[in-house]
Amino acid sequence: MSVAGSDKENQGSRYRQIAGQIKQAIDDGTLLPDTRLPSVRTLATQYRVSMTTALKTLRSLEDDHYAVARPKSGFFVAPLSRPQRAQPLVIEPSRQIAPLDEQTELHLAMVGTDCRVRLDLANGARSLYPVKKVGLLMRQLGYSKPFLLGDTVKGTGYAPLKAEIARRAIDYGCNINPDDILITNGCIEAISLSLRATVKAGDVVAVESPCYFVLLQMLHNLDLRVIEVENGQEGYVHVGKLTALFQRKAVQAYVTLANINNPSGKSIPNEQKAYIARQADEHDVMIIEDDIFGDTAFGERRPFPMRAFSPNAILCSGFSKTVVPGIRIGWVHSSNYMRKIASLKYTSTMGTSVLPQAAITELLRSGGYDAHLRKLRRELASQICQMRAAVLRYFPPGTRVSDPEGGYVLWVEMPRQALNVRTLFIMARNAGIGIAPGHIFATDDRYDHCFRLNAGFGWNKEVEQAIEQLALWCRESLAVQPR
Repeated sequence: MSVAGSDKENQGSRYRQIAGQIKQAIDDGTLLPDTRLPSVRTLATQYRVSMTTALKTLRSLEDDHYAVARPKSGFFVAPLSRPQRAQPLVIEPSRQIAPLDEQTELHLAMVGTDCRVRLDLANGARSLYPVKKVGLLMRQLGYSKPFLLGDTVKGTGYAPLKAEIARRAIDYGCNINPDDILITNGCIEAISLSLRATVKAGDVVAVESPCYFVLLQMLHNLDLRVIEVENGQEGYVHVGKLTALFQRKAVQAYVTLANINNPSGKSIPNEQKAYIARQADEHDVMIIEDDIFGDTAFGERRPFPMRAFSPNAILCSGFSKTVVPGIRIGWVHSSNYMRKIASLKYTSTMGTSVLPQAAITELLRSGGYDAHLRKLRRELASQICQMRAAVLRYFPPGTRVSDPEGGYVLWVEMPRQALNVRTLFIMARNAGIGIAPGHIFATDDRYDHCFRLNAGFGWNKEVEQAIEQLALWCRESLAVQPR
């Protein structure tokens, strides 16, 4: 086949793929009748396709009666005229996050402590990171620019780093003013500052479920109520249930890991992000996005954050998951709340060390960061693939494993009749195996049959044997179940 013929075939396949995703969103009720669909230009930008392919996508939706074209207005979801999946939305009431019980507090304290086989954290082995390069840059900068160490740490961060962050943001759909960026002590501080600036004690926050356990405890410490929105069949948050909360004015904020969710490793598709962002803006819901894993996405293109679809979204990220875990450099961007966020930062931790900021700046400027990311993504994709295959190979039928699109971790759901994960966690710890038990990812016991695995520390015989041992305990517990 000629190259031209191959390109034409790929374009044809691409428009059908995009149209299929939009149809799915319409059938699921995520995109409601009369909702404006993305413009030709927006589709072309989001999916990195030609304007011709984008237009063909919209025309095909019109031909299949999923969309209608309105002169000078664009394309809209067609009025309801075909059978829809009747799935009533059961939405949980908000709940106050209870203080940790003694067992959960103990388990949280144990996650991350030393063990023989490191399967619990959400980062990687030292060999994955440019540790020597960053160390060299810090030594050189310490000599050539002693003011980086000798001057008082003040202001909103190292200006050249903020400029680099803004420059890179263009590649993932965000036009950010460097003056609206604040450098923080890690992404966790960025999220905490954002919450403190936008919501007050007693407000209700929507989160994805399962939810990163540090975020749950942060919400508890800020005296916020929470609604945990479960994932849909696709593996990311149930968009219909989430936006129904917005429409009912049931929540004041939505905190999301829309890209490479922790613990599922899934990303919300762009068209769903756009819909969520529109609904949040329309119903005055604040979006606070943790995008710390965005740069680890396995695909050719980095996924767009929510901020690409709404200028009101607060974007939080950092470099601890990509450069070196030991350098806690994060950042937050907000178009509307930066003054308040900066004030809260100054009266809590005041500033962030400048020398590591300068070292990361040089890594970004030189192109070294992009070269490193390509290698990191390849390594993580390989390690995730091998660990996922091992879980499916050794665990009993009925076990489900997430299929991550980036990052370090997998989410494992054992058959519900298997041993409680609280028991599995202690058995594993006693054998020198670290896992993150599912019950710390929720405010109740809904994930007592689940756990999170980290593939970031490499794949070897010891890791495979640890997976096999976990699976053996699971199978043995099922074997003794009464019939």
